[in-house]
Amino acid sequence: MTVTDRQLEKISGAILTSFINLHYLEEAKSTGLFQRRTKLNLNRTIEDLLYIETEYYNKVESVDDRDLSDKLTSNKIEFIKWLLNDFNFNDFCKIQEICKAFDFDREALTKTSDAILLKNGSVLIE
Repeated sequence: MTVTDRQLEKISGAILTSFINLHYLEEAKSTGLFQRRTKLNLNRTIEDLLYIETEYYNKVESVDDRDLSDKLTSNKIEFIKWLLNDFNFNDFCKIQEICKAFDFDREALTKTSDAILLKNGSVLIE
């Protein structure tokens, strides 16, 4: 089976969004706020998200002879784990706003982030 780079990107995106949804649904489940019907649906959804994350990742890996999806997904999952574990939901939303600001004015935001990174010990490599 031949799979295009675009198809690999799409399934990688599905795997990553499943990972994010799974994180928040598992956190919400642990609150004990959900009642019987919702809790049953939530459990089924969590199972489905786990299935997407594992099964489709393995299927894509088997047809991805260049390891494109594996590289895309594993690098992004580590980044997303960091985002989800180190920031609360409001911070996560603010980071999305920063990404949108970057889309509007890349130069200005790059200058700002460079200045912050240098101020906090990063080294400029030219």
